[in-house]
Amino acid sequence: MVGLKDKELKLNQKKFVDDHVEDVTDEESDFESEDEEVMLTEPSKTHVFNKEGLLEKLEDMRWPEKLDWIHKLSIDIEQEEKIDVNDDLTRELAFYTQALEGSRQAFEKLQSLGLPFLRPADYYAEMVKSDTHMMKVKGRLLEEKKRIEEAEERRKAREAKRIAKEVQAQKLKERAKQKKQEIEWSV
Repeated sequence: MVGLKDKELKLNQKKFVDDHVEDVTDEESDFESEDEEVMLTEPSKTHVFNKEGLLEKLEDMRWPEKLDWIHKLSIDIEQEEKIDVNDDLTRELAFYTQALEGSRQAFEKLQSLGLPFLRPADYYAEMVKSDTHMMKVKGRLLEEKKRIEEAEERRKAREAKRIAKEVQAQKLKERAKQKKQEIEWSV
């Protein structure tokens, strides 16, 4: 009985594999026929490597040589010393100093040209959040600040009360001690 089941299982597996192979070969033949159709068409003549034409277009797009700085806004910073690229800290410090020096130079150039580059004091940009929402946020922040201040005052009051009790107890002890000494002296 076990032998029959094994043979049936092998036959079913073989039939499944044969069916699957037939399906795959049908699909592959569909792809091959599409590839053949694509291969039969001639390559497009419009896509030609025209080196002279490309260089001409590149020259058309290039910035003019004598262009004012204000149109480019580029700053070149000379690196004073060689930086070890494997040392992250010194490399980041070099980036920072280079950016800082570039911004200083740009600031000076813009000031010397007399161009406005800072935002005016009365400039109002469009806000992401509405004024009512910001008023609610401000109200919550003020309320939280007030609660914190009140809690701090209560804490200070408790501390002052505790210290006052200690001082009062100390005075009572001193009075009792002084009274005891006066009684001892008078006797």
